[in-house]
This record gives sequence, structure tokens and C-alpha cells, in this order.
Amino acid sequence: MFPTLRTALPLLTPMALAALLSACTNAQDPRPAEAGAACDAAGADQFIGQNISGYIERQATQAAGATSSRVLRPDDVATMDFDPKRLNIHVDPGKVIIKLACG
Repeated sequence: MFPTLRTALPLLTPMALAALLSACTNAQDPRPAEAGAACDAAGADQFIGQNISGYIERQATQAAGATSSRVLRPDDVATMDFDPKRLNIHVDPGKVIIKLACG
């Protein structure tokens, strides 16, 4: 039985570490958003259908009342952290804004 444990130990250690790390990364932020600090994506709806540029991104961020923004293209990898002050600007392959969402 000892040789089996010896051969299984190198496999169990990375699996245990992965389980611990995934438990840490799935935690939700328990802090509520500050009053009046969250963005409102509906305030920037007039930018849907426009080509994204630095100027349009800044204008949409300001119109939504957000403190930051990020542009998400198709197949982009994005973090799953929720930031109620951030505007997510979704664009199509032609860089046209198709959706605005906070978070």
C-alpha cells in the first residue's frame, strides 16, 4: 500500500492546491457599493451602434456615471470580478458598440 501512496502523492498535491486556490477566487466582494457611486449603463445607451474610440469610451463612461471602463471584444478573456463602478463596453468584430453593462 505504501508504494501506491508514494506514486499518488505527486498527483494529489497539485490537485489539493488547485482546490484551495479556486475556493479563494470564487469569493464574492461583501462590501456594498457606495451610495451614488455605481454606474448606470442606461445613461450611455446613445453610444450603442457607434464605433469605439478612446473619445467615445470616455464619453460613455462619463454618461454612465462610471469611474472606469473596459472594452470587451468577441472572444476576449475578462476577469469575473464585479465592480459596480465600471462600465463594460461590448463591441462586435467591427468595433461597433453592441451592449453596455455595469460590473
